[in-house]
Amino acid sequence: MTTTTTPRPAVDRTSAPERTLTSTLPIRLVLAIAALWAVSLYVVFSLAPAPTGDPSTTAILIGLAFELSILATLTGFVMRQRWGLLASATGGGVLLVGAALCSLGGHTGGWLVAQYVTGAVILGVSQATFRRF
Repeated sequence: MTTTTTPRPAVDRTSAPERTLTSTLPIRLVLAIAALWAVSLYVVFSLAPAPTGDPSTTAILIGLAFELSILATLTGFVMRQRWGLLASATGGGVLLVGAALCSLGGHTGGWLVAQYVTGAVILGVSQATFRRF
């Protein structure tokens, strides 16, 4: 008499709820990342130098991408949807790209360091939170 057994899946998916882009986020988490954004924007904008001339097309496109990512982040956070974290990570990435382009253009100083740091922190926290929740 032989017995056959069915192999168990490597990961037991019955104990963990399925995570989708529209999964609901805890309100405290949303408020914490929104506070991170508020502080980061305050620091970056308060240290930003005055423009010295007309912005380039690249600068306008980076600014537009940043504003759209902020709008998507706010929308996702108000709806408490998980995709808001992806929009938040995108915004952090756009901050990093903007800082890199500014440093290639010759900008230096505390503002540039603040933009690099805040972009990296927002990107890292948003990615880590997306993976966890």
